[in-house]
Amino acid sequence: MIRVSDILLGSMGKYLVSHKISFKQRKVIHKIINCFTEYSRNVVFVCNNKKCGNIEHMKQPCRDRHCNRCNNSKKLKWVRKIIKDFPPLPYYHIVFTLPSELHNLAICNPKIILNIFFKSSFYVLNKFAKDVKFFGGKIGFFGLLHTWGQRLNYHPHIHFMVLAGGIKDGVYKKLPYQKKFIFPVKALSKVMMGKFIELLKENYFAGKLQFPGKLEDIASNQKFNNFLYLLSNKQWVVYSKKPFAGSGRVLEYISRYTHKVAISNHRIKSYNNEKVSFEYLDYKAKNSHGVPIKKIMLLSDMEFIRRYLLHILPNGFRKIRYGGIFASNQKANNITLIKETLKNELEKLIENTTKFIDEIDKQIKMVCKKCSGELIAQNIFAFSGFT
Repeated sequence: MIRVSDILLGSMGKYLVSHKISFKQRKVIHKIINCFTEYSRNVVFVCNNKKCGNIEHMKQPCRDRHCNRCNNSKKLKWVRKIIKDFPPLPYYHIVFTLPSELHNLAICNPKIILNIFFKSSFYVLNKFAKDVKFFGGKIGFFGLLHTWGQRLNYHPHIHFMVLAGGIKDGVYKKLPYQKKFIFPVKALSKVMMGKFIELLKENYFAGKLQFPGKLEDIASNQKFNNFLYLLSNKQWVVYSKKPFAGSGRVLEYISRYTHKVAISNHRIKSYNNEKVSFEYLDYKAKNSHGVPIKKIMLLSDMEFIRRYLLHILPNGFRKIRYGGIFASNQKANNITLIKETLKNELEKLIENTTKFIDEIDKQIKMVCKKCSGELIAQNIFAFSGFT
């Protein structure tokens, strides 16, 4: 199997001759290239069964969130936490997409623009939930940021899982349209656009935005206002799906989207130090069953690396965030209230999720090859790797 790390190791030196990369990007690349190699940290595991005492040596994963080799364990642990902490009820799936006109500005100001993106999305969901026409209370949700499209292009969008109910008048109530979309998407789009532009203007007049290269064309007050006018006439894409029936489908869906990376190794078909080919789904071309057709994209190794680097997030940036009644300062009390309100209804659902957690625990657990006991990490020895 050809891995992303193979492409980075084989062509990164050539890329650096004519391109500058940030310290953060260099650090991530270093981790990915050395993940599970002889340069990785060596970990000693000891079986917790005293009668066995088996000792095994393994390479430690890099645990970087951009790595596509060692993300599965992190994903499973996060899904386990979500299943354990959150009520196993129906959830809506909503996707907010950043307009293409903002892509270059986001690439040059990732932390500011992506934070505005999250804040605007949170504002919209909370505003519509408070409106008595739609609910008149508070809802709970969490959002997962992805910055890529199928072709490794820059395509920031946030996947939201929104509880199909909320707190109203001090008790938990279901949202009124359980078999339909949560809120009107055209109205969501307009409010989202207005809030985003408002926050963008605040950052512009505070002098926080950078306008390198071609972005200098919109740096002046008049041209920036023209740019905002263009954005206000743009159709902001909001996708909404009706709630999933049953907690099992929700959990499966959540696990599919969390901790995803820009491209997985199995999609890469060839690499010869000059060209990279990989598989992608073309959502504009579908077969007779409405399923997107798989196609092959061929890129130069330099273009592949350029696109890949676009998806390395700023240092300390939180790509998973919780809002509404799931915000950290409110979550515990609100979830307790929901569980008390729906005690009888949740009993069977919690039983199903307990089985799901047991399955996850089996996958996370390091199993001893001799006695099937659990292997516990004891010592870690570090080695230096590719620089």
